[in-house]
Amino acid sequence: MSGLNNYALPFRIEGQNVNGRAVKLNSLASDVLVRHDYPEAVSRLLGEALVLVSMLGTMLKFDGRFILQLQGGGPISMLMADYTPDAGGVGGLRGFAQFDEAALSAALKAGSPPMALLGEKGHMAFTVDQGADMERYQGIVPLEGNTLADAALGYFERSEQIGTALKLAAAPLLLPGGKTEWRAGGIVVQQMAATGGVVDIETPPEGDPDLVDDDWHRLEILLHTTEDSELLDSELSGEALAFRLFHEDGVRVFEPRELTFACPCTRQRVLNMLAGLPDADRIEMQAQENVEVCCEFCNENYVFSPQEAFSVG
Repeated sequence: MSGLNNYALPFRIEGQNVNGRAVKLNSLASDVLVRHDYPEAVSRLLGEALVLVSMLGTMLKFDGRFILQLQGGGPISMLMADYTPDAGGVGGLRGFAQFDEAALSAALKAGSPPMALLGEKGHMAFTVDQGADMERYQGIVPLEGNTLADAALGYFERSEQIGTALKLAAAPLLLPGGKTEWRAGGIVVQQMAATGGVVDIETPPEGDPDLVDDDWHRLEILLHTTEDSELLDSELSGEALAFRLFHEDGVRVFEPRELTFACPCTRQRVLNMLAGLPDADRIEMQAQENVEVCCEFCNENYVFSPQEAFSVG
């Protein structure tokens, strides 16, 4: 490995027409999650979402913003994570969640699994934004299963129809003095298909389909031997994990994609947003002593005087 601390590592299982990604969010998980004083259950789910969006964002055929959004009528009403590569190819991650603390506490005491925290009629949306001049791609599926990995597999079964197996993990690491750091990680393997989808896919091999199915089933079983501790171990590289799982077939690894925390909000961007508010909102806010705007993604709080806030536009 190249010494990266946070990365998505592409790999291919030789002779099996299967691609994969191993994601390690070591310091980056804390960079995002510690900014928010979320309950542990919310942070775990958001940490897994950051891993998932890293996997899928780095599998795009083109550079673009990849947005994962979970919505429902449960204690967690919304959870969002997004991946945006910069000009140098480094992938920027950020995320946030909205929830009802009392309802969440009651649901956790009742033993509700992670996906149940979003309610019975929740949905998952994947959005690819290639920029202002390009059409957005979006896929929406119902939230099914008990975990985020279950829900993501449901998306691939319904929308992409590509054989996929994955594991996600996020957990706090308690340090001396009561300090908490977060780790998150995951691994995915995916059959390559002839057409369709937004991921990088190729033509499947010819041959006996039963043998192909048997090989794929074996690879799924191998992937699910991965322990959460392996995904969260900052000393165990993605390359070593992929080799541990699939060395009998042979593993070829490619250049990793570096990942970092990135939120594009700035004081000037917030001022521009305030300038675009309707007149009624502007008049109401001008009567306040201060105008405060908090970015949900990075939790940065911007404070302006009414004169400063509305001198633009």
